[in-house]
Amino acid sequence: MTTSAAPLPFPVRFYDPKIQAPDSRGRTLTSILAWPDDRLEHSHDYIQILFPLPERSPFNFSAPVIDEQTFSQFRSKPELRDRLRDSLVRLLRFYGFELAPQVSAAEARDGKYKVNLGVDFPHASRNWVTRFDHNHLRITRIIRSCRILGLDDEAQAFHAALRRVNTERPGVISQKSFMFWARAAHRPLFLAPEDEGDEGRHGEDFLYRYEEGRQVAAAIPQGVDS
Repeated sequence: MTTSAAPLPFPVRFYDPKIQAPDSRGRTLTSILAWPDDRLEHSHDYIQILFPLPERSPFNFSAPVIDEQTFSQFRSKPELRDRLRDSLVRLLRFYGFELAPQVSAAEARDGKYKVNLGVDFPHASRNWVTRFDHNHLRITRIIRSCRILGLDDEAQAFHAALRRVNTERPGVISQKSFMFWARAAHRPLFLAPEDEGDEGRHGEDFLYRYEEGRQVAAAIPQGVDS
């Protein structure tokens, strides 16, 4: 007697270009990315689908979460990361930004991508370049989700663009929002932005093991066989 394999986690099936699984409301990735900006602004239950986290959403209890299998699948399958990048590009455009590859060796030292202000930034930024806005929570989620699922360069480029906005328009966006964005961009992955302690063990075991592995690899001098 054979047993069927366990189904893939929903985020994998949702992002897999061969499966294109719809969410519980029948929405596919392709359909959501085609929404106009006004619908992206006023709908509040899609951002957790596009950018899942290992933490449960306090606003959408049925939203998917990143488990170890989801983490492994995204990091091993470029087609999933490509589609996640499509989601990032759409939300960046919603916020008035554009994602572009770095074009010089000097720029590439800061990562493979950069995020620039788009031509529509003056209009698009009116929704979120303010003291506080629900989009600030979305931005924290986007940065953290992209980092966990393998788009670290893109997440860092987004955070760098947000810092440039703060330089050009100081004091408009609250420092609390910038603190959460910085935590999402730079903390070890097992530490959520809302965790107040930087020490000790937090979060999911698989993320803790991943960060431990990174530290071990970083400690090995280049050119030395393990």
